[in-house]
Amino acid sequence: MKAKSERQYSLMIVSASEQFNTLVKRSIPNGSFDVIEIRKSISLAQRELLSRRYDVVVINSPLPDDLGVNFALDIASRYTSGVLLVAPGEICDDVAEHVIDQGIIPAPKPINKNTIEHSIRHLCADQDKIKSLEKKLSTADDKLEEMRIVNKAKWLLIANEGMTEADAHRYIGKKAMDNCVSKRIIAEEIIDKWED
Repeated sequence: MKAKSERQYSLMIVSASEQFNTLVKRSIPNGSFDVIEIRKSISLAQRELLSRRYDVVVINSPLPDDLGVNFALDIASRYTSGVLLVAPGEICDDVAEHVIDQGIIPAPKPINKNTIEHSIRHLCADQDKIKSLEKKLSTADDKLEEMRIVNKAKWLLIANEGMTEADAHRYIGKKAMDNCVSKRIIAEEIIDKWED
């Protein structure tokens, strides 16, 4: 996984079993995770999630304070974390029915190193897609905000300087080019001038 992405991920293991925790730590690709935290109960994990977000959360069900299904569903609905929920084999199909449509990966016990590794790699790939979409969304929001500000400045030029819309558009573009700044900066200056 490291060869494909230089991104570092964060992992929280929610499990009361030292054997399971060791298996998960041995299963993750070397160098891919810069943060690995272990919480032994849902209540401790919930407190941890209040202060930090994790790319991947692995839940070993059952836990001392609950089965963990509702906790997994809560993570899936409130955060962008990928969730692997490992449940006892005899109930895993029932658990899967409740969680799979929420993007949670259910896995039966006993679980092996390869299944954990593949599931975590899949969740990391999903995290990369989420980060990429968030970046695109942020860029689109920035562009829309710039268009809104430039349009407002154009209407102020039309109202206060008697320009046509085409003249106002050219004026803002030329001034931005002449000053080696964005149209947004020029538009903000125009808005400041006429709204004071």
